[in-house]
Amino acid sequence: VRAGVEHAIIGEPQPPFMPPEPQQSIDIPYFPVARQKLIVMSVTTLSMYQIYWFYKNWQQMALRTGGGGSPFWRAIAAPITARGLFEHVRTDAQSRFIAVTWSATGLAVIYFGLTLLCFLDYPWWTLALGSVFALLPVHATMERVNGKVAPNGPKNDSYSTMDVLAIVVGLALTAVGIYVTREMSIFLQQLIDQL
Repeated sequence: VRAGVEHAIIGEPQPPFMPPEPQQSIDIPYFPVARQKLIVMSVTTLSMYQIYWFYKNWQQMALRTGGGGSPFWRAIAAPITARGLFEHVRTDAQSRFIAVTWSATGLAVIYFGLTLLCFLDYPWWTLALGSVFALLPVHATMERVNGKVAPNGPKNDSYSTMDVLAIVVGLALTAVGIYVTREMSIFLQQLIDQL
């Protein structure tokens, strides 16, 4: 028995009666997606991809920390819950000795404000599509953490067939949305002028 223990401690092959140790895979802490893909998918899907991005990151965080709360509902309420995710990313990065120069509260307020722009009239509602740019500092920090934890982890920088389909449908919906809100604005202005 002692010889078997010495072999196991030293690192020599294990005796045939001992099962091999399972290979531990290193999971990346945050949802991997390339910056340009995050921007393209967000802008072309009327920011719906941001909900997916939040969902995947809340899901990853719940798996790692065992935290409560539904990733789905947190993603749906992203403008309100963003600060919690941002603060978690900031704290996690700093604990790994990664410099963070952005404020979780500041970016959350900017993100909230940009998403509120979707309630404005044409053409101002289109500025809400820029809300993705408030996510970029957090996303860059997530990429640095992922790179430190799993340097060879997935990058998610290519577009699948579903991604391309979402882009095409999203662009079509965006064009329809711009046209309809523009026409409605013109119609309402003409109606007001007639009164």
